[in-house]
Amino acid sequence: MRLALTKRCEYGIRILVYLAMRPRRTRVTTADLARICEVPPGNVPTIVNILSRAGYLSSSPGRNGGCELAVEPRDLSMLDVAHLLEGNLELEHCLLDSRHRCSEYECYLCNIWQDGRAAALA
Repeated sequence: MRLALTKRCEYGIRILVYLAMRPRRTRVTTADLARICEVPPGNVPTIVNILSRAGYLSSSPGRNGGCELAVEPRDLSMLDVAHLLEGNLELEHCLLDSRHRCSEYECYLCNIWQDGRAAALA
């Protein structure tokens, strides 16, 4: 089993990192974000929309529109972005037996997962 971030989260982080490296108040079109950040063009509008609603980006449509970072780069939290784009980082079902929820019984692997998750979030 491989536990990894989804492509949407990976793409969102790429976009945020790129925008964080740019001078403030410079806008980038979604087409340019797709090309520069190597994100499929169809995914960029959805990701930009999610990040804009969360207050990370400022975006405007139209001929002179584009996206820019709406927060200071030092205020970006990759964990918060992962929660935003991935959802809850809790296990829905047991890693050993998907028929059960981890909370239904004591499972050593789920306990290890929870300890690791708690350490990563600390």
